[in-house]
Amino acid sequence: MTDLTKGERAQIAEILTRRANEIAGFHGAYRGNAEHYGSVELALSREIDRLRRLAERVNPPEPEGEEDEP
Repeated sequence: MTDLTKGERAQIAEILTRRANEIAGFHGAYRGNAEHYGSVELALSREIDRLRRLAERVNPPEPEGEEDEP
């Protein structure tokens, strides 16, 4: 198995973050519904957190002062 390039990791993180944000938008609208289910709300919250954690693990931020300089 080959390692992912920095660009590939950034793309995967972008996809995961975008999906988390889409679910978060739905989650907000779902919570506004008076007849929502707590278990569904919890599942949505967990999925949002899971996707954001994966994005962070796939493409962690650069440590301060160690960014690529031109």
